[in-house]
Amino acid sequence: MNEFISIDKLIRQAKTRGVNFGSGDPYNRLRYYTKIGWLPHMIRRIDKRGDITGHYPIWSVDRLVLIEELKSQGYSNEEISSRLKTKNTVQEVLGALTSPEIRKQLVSYTILVFVGIIFLNELGIIHLGKQKTQVGPISDTAQQLQITQSGTSFVPKNQTRVFIVATKITPSSKVYVTFTHNYSPATRFWVSKINGNEGFLLELDAPVFDNVEFNWWLTQ
Repeated sequence: MNEFISIDKLIRQAKTRGVNFGSGDPYNRLRYYTKIGWLPHMIRRIDKRGDITGHYPIWSVDRLVLIEELKSQGYSNEEISSRLKTKNTVQEVLGALTSPEIRKQLVSYTILVFVGIIFLNELGIIHLGKQKTQVGPISDTAQQLQITQSGTSFVPKNQTRVFIVATKITPSSKVYVTFTHNYSPATRFWVSKINGNEGFLLELDAPVFDNVEFNWWLTQ
């Protein structure tokens, strides 16, 4: 999982490791490096004091040290960009695979695929294992898990909860949620309430910065 560091700490640690920000404002140097693709875009997070400040991935300190070394060796900006391009790709892949959102999405998609396979197997479109012989009507207890309702909604900006109308929901329904966008600074979400034939309440552990879209579906 990516760890993040505040801008102030990033600058302090980089300076202690020999990074020269020049006579100008270090923040401007960071913004310039971000603009030309040498650093990732910062994100805003709530710090321990409750203030919202800019943060970079902690590996950005090593990136600044590397940039300083390449510049001291006489590399041009174009040459540095070329060397960093591969590192950026690797960091993006690793960051995606280790982010909580992606892991949750992978789990949700896996469940959806699994349910779809079961449904197709019951329809006889595909066959898993030995083919079953139908000898009588399927009882209620033998009904297979099926998606009963699905949709798309969003958590409003600066909110931590939203009620989703789902008229086919029952107290025994399973609710699955997959966010399609980053919901920072929140780090987790859960379904806190289910009202039969009405819908469910989705909550996050922190207010979102912008409207954040998500997909949802119900199974029985």
